[in-house]
Amino acid sequence: MENTLKKTAYVSLTVLAASGLAFIAPAVSQTNTADAKAKAITIKVGVMTMNDEDKAEWKVISQYAKKHGNVKLRFVQFTDYSQPNRALADGDIDINAFQHYYFLDNWNKENNANLKPIAKTVIAPLRLYTKKNYKSVKDLPKNAQIAIPNDATNEGRSLVALQTAGLIKLKKGVKLATPSDITSNPKNIKIVLVEASQTARSLGSVDAAFVNNTFVPAAGLKFNSAIYVEPVNKASRKWINVIAARPNYKQNKSKYAAYKEIIKGYHEKKIKRLIKKYSGGTSLAAWDIKLK
Repeated sequence: MENTLKKTAYVSLTVLAASGLAFIAPAVSQTNTADAKAKAITIKVGVMTMNDEDKAEWKVISQYAKKHGNVKLRFVQFTDYSQPNRALADGDIDINAFQHYYFLDNWNKENNANLKPIAKTVIAPLRLYTKKNYKSVKDLPKNAQIAIPNDATNEGRSLVALQTAGLIKLKKGVKLATPSDITSNPKNIKIVLVEASQTARSLGSVDAAFVNNTFVPAAGLKFNSAIYVEPVNKASRKWINVIAARPNYKQNKSKYAAYKEIIKGYHEKKIKRLIKKYSGGTSLAAWDIKLK
């Protein structure tokens, strides 16, 4: 790009000199372009494979960041939840946006890390779906198979949701429940552990499955078809999704300034409207939510 600019300036100078005109304006224009480029900054954002909602939201955020902070966003998409935090810790990306507080806290503990939440984004209650003729969890038969995500935090969350739904009971005081913590299971529900991105696909072979909102549209499911929805209350704070950065994220002043513009863009009213539109009201903007 730089060589192209030099060649353009050289050609312009030659033509203008032949015409007997002074060569002033193009030199100023080239300097201004160089100054603008010097101030621009690119931020690599780690996300899960983006659906239509993600694309619409990040388009608005990108436009805001570009306009207000000369920030260009470059997206790095991942296919499973084990990847974005490792990429962030290793410096392959600058920030990521895919996880809730609980997932981040647990990942930090398991990996002796200290990634930091720097902004709230959304809260998406877990929803239980089926492709069979069940209208509610009460219709699930004995020995029904239910697929849940196999990562520790979403596994534990799903089991708590099944307890709240009245299908099972868990040991008291367990922070991250596993199927071995089930103390009561009147219907003898069979828990099937599946990678989060595959729970929707498993619906062809199980009675029901918890499907994270990220994967619902691509699976051809409708949000309002869920037979059970996790309640949102004071205990839900840990399920609020966040933007995360490395622990020293404030040290690089230019990047820190860029992060603040990205957050401002995310917290625009337009984003709140898009969240409501694409999720059918099932996901909630979390930066100003009041949990009761």
